[in-house]
Amino acid sequence: MILINETVCKQIAYNRQKRKLTQVELATNVGMNLKHLLKIEAGSKIPRINELVQLAAGLDISIDELVNNVSTTP
Repeated sequence: MILINETVCKQIAYNRQKRKLTQVELATNVGMNLKHLLKIEAGSKIPRINELVQLAAGLDISIDELVNNVSTTP
């Protein structure tokens, strides 16, 4: 079972920064509204599974890596 919570949201931001992508670049790359991405990264909006798929693809990582790799989050 995948538990999507604020830690996953922080992981999205961490992986984006690790790949040196701006929020605008990631949002554009995955076809997401910038304000929506900002809310996801801030943890005020929990992403739906289809959004996780888009974000993982935009970050060039697997969903498993995105949701289970919480130990690398600063």
